Amino acid sequence: MSMSSHEKAGSRTPYRSASPAVRLASGPIEIELHPALGARIGRLRYLGEAEPFDYLAPLEVANFNPSSWPRAGCFTMLPYTNKFHGNTLKWGNEVIRVASPDAPAFLHGWGLRQAWSVVEASSTHCTMALCAAATDAWPWAYRSELRVSVDAAGMDLALAVFNESARPMPIGMGFHPYFSIDSGSEATVNASARWQADATSAGLPAVREAVDMPLRLSLQNGALPEDTLTWFCETPRAEAVIRYPNSGRRISLSCREAQYLVVHYRAGERFLCLEPCTHQAGGLDTLTHAALPGQSVSLSMRLHLA
Repeated sequence: MSMSSHEKAGSRTPYRSASPAVRLASGPIEIELHPALGARIGRLRYLGEAEPFDYLAPLEVANFNPSSWPRAGCFTMLPYTNKFHGNTLKWGNEVIRVASPDAPAFLHGWGLRQAWSVVEASSTHCTMALCAAATDAWPWAYRSELRVSVDAAGMDLALAVFNESARPMPIGMGFHPYFSIDSGSEATVNASARWQADATSAGLPAVREAVDMPLRLSLQNGALPEDTLTWFCETPRAEAVIRYPNSGRRISLSCREAQYLVVHYRAGERFLCLEPCTHQAGGLDTLTHAALPGQSVSLSMRLHLA
């Protein structure tokens, strides 16, 4: 199949740049959502002090390009996370090409590349939905719902994917926040093992290291990593904390259903990604990562602000 065919398959619903943002607020916390831009959370801001504090890198929506999405805000990853070797998923006896094998990695599925519709909204919550037909690149039909809720202490995300096909569907899910960092930030990640890529794995996990204590990442002046780093962490429950000593702020992430947490820092940037996922990057297992016909699979994340 040609690359153009895969690109068409991966852009089922075009972005509507004029679609309005949805704003939620509770106490000092304000959230800005962009249903038409892949159901992205464009802003998570604390307004209880003289200077507003952005926990997420704010999303700039002007000239938004879905094919080169800006590294900001937060989006959902579905029906898989990260990528597959050669853009190819081996599923039972099937070989599914999500994109041309020689194309740049088709990262994180199609949810972030499509416009979602608003199902219901109030001042403190919003539910968005996406319906996806079967294509050559993903021969299963599915429906997704994302509920975003805010309270005076933080934000909750609840994602559900429904298999609307007549046969079991592979499913991987995750959340991809870009947390703001400053010159004094420190991150702590709960993990039982850490995987990293090697020279031959094309950025996918290859080398495993068992760990017996939380992983710590210093982003302080003079201690910033010189190179881009990606850790694929195994975890009994995805938990992480970012502390901002300069402002006295803190954000805690908790995602009970996730067994993996990807830590990604790009050298020279002012964000840190902590991505809870239901599967290890690079593959899906027919026994543990399948949704039966008519079945839904869920994933939730709590961000507690302090």
